[in-house]
Amino acid sequence: MLHVDDDSHFTELIVNRLEHKSDQITIQTATTPQEGVSILTTDPVDCILSSYEMPAQDGLEFLETIREEYPDLPFILYTSRGSEEVASEAISAGVTDYLQKDAGPGHYELLAKRITNAVDQYRAQKELARNEDLLASTERLANTGGWELDIETGDTRWTDGTYDIYGLDPDTELTKQEAIEFYHPEGRGEIKRLVERCIDTGESYEATLRLIDADDQLRWVHTNGEAIRRNGEVVAIRGAIRDITDIKESANNPTTTQNRSSRRGGT
Repeated sequence: MLHVDDDSHFTELIVNRLEHKSDQITIQTATTPQEGVSILTTDPVDCILSSYEMPAQDGLEFLETIREEYPDLPFILYTSRGSEEVASEAISAGVTDYLQKDAGPGHYELLAKRITNAVDQYRAQKELARNEDLLASTERLANTGGWELDIETGDTRWTDGTYDIYGLDPDTELTKQEAIEFYHPEGRGEIKRLVERCIDTGESYEATLRLIDADDQLRWVHTNGEAIRRNGEVVAIRGAIRDITDIKESANNPTTTQNRSSRRGGT
């Protein structure tokens, strides 16, 4: 953690109290926002604890500077002024948390908890972002997508890979029936039967069918689904869909696929 306060004696107090309260916290200190920015460029931190009242630049001005380069870094404003005006400004500016300085019993334990909670949430968000990026990359490389249907509400959730296969924008909302309508007429009844059976009995399914995307292009897809149960009842179905058009065309007409590869620069 980085603690920024123009009172060096107070920063020493914070270091002693917080590192005593939690062995998870180690602290670097700065007496000016400019020094704090300099530290960030060489020593990445997980959280900033900044005083509000500082002569050259107050805590909110410092926050504005930090947000330009570190938009998600936890920033806790620490002030001896507890006015509603300061709190409102802090929240509007994107502060992670706001706490008034207090020497009373339990204060430093509360401050340590606020810091660790902010960092835990920050790390969880970073991990989620990494996982989402990995999922998107994997789906793109494998021409695969995922989906889920809530039985009670009828709401559907698709991953970006599924939208790509359908040729739709990620903000498109479709009902179950609208999604089924994208399948080729000759296979539409089959996928509807499989989905309804999964909803009614919980029986998993998989099928290879043709799908006509939003650009009117014919695709071969392999799709599967399974039931999600709660207290023994099917509450949702979840599955995956994979574009296997190239595999199908390669199997049916190797010469055509080879010529296409040559046109793309393949050998």
